[in-house]
Amino acid sequence: MGVIRKTLKIFLAGSIGSVVYLTNTTNLTTPLPADDELWSSKSIATFNRHQNPTIQDVAWKRLPLSQIRPELRDNEEALATEFCRGAWSGYAYAPQRLIMMLTNRGPKTRDQLFRRQQLAFSRYELGTKFSDHFEVVERTKNSITVRAGGSPLEPGPRELDGLLVVSAKVDKETGTVDVGLKTAFFNSVEPIRDGKKPANFVAELLHRLYARAMVDSGVRRLTR
Repeated sequence: MGVIRKTLKIFLAGSIGSVVYLTNTTNLTTPLPADDELWSSKSIATFNRHQNPTIQDVAWKRLPLSQIRPELRDNEEALATEFCRGAWSGYAYAPQRLIMMLTNRGPKTRDQLFRRQQLAFSRYELGTKFSDHFEVVERTKNSITVRAGGSPLEPGPRELDGLLVVSAKVDKETGTVDVGLKTAFFNSVEPIRDGKKPANFVAELLHRLYARAMVDSGVRRLTR
């Protein structure tokens, strides 16, 4: 989480009003329910094979379908992709995006996405790598799972491994759509038997604020 912590320091230098805005306009659920789809996913079985303790939460927002761009309303896959584009190309990821581009772009990463325009129009297909820190490892009809915590060039276990799940779920009966960013961070190197999580409580709080901002950023792409 080193780069994420640097980004969060920049993010938190903003106004208190922004923090209040994000808290009031986005929702946060933690821990995740025991029957959450993430726990039965291929990705969690692959990367957290030791079933180690996780930092887990989902930042989400419910929107009336009437506020969503008409061409997206009946297509959860398109909604999830567009929401993903907005999250990674928007204001919340901008500081980290710049840091990653300046420090990680080079000959070894020339097949990866770094620039805002690339992230704004990517299809986020399986295997898509970006910022030399993220890789799309799973997709469903309404979700995109991204592995984080290290370079895709070094795909082995990590002391701080993570899965980020961007999703969109339409409820036609209520005329709403729930969009969210679900996260699980864990140590994938070795079994952890003392219950220790991979980061401290302060880092958890900062991460959750960052996740709320990513959701807000992604939503803006759906409504304009």
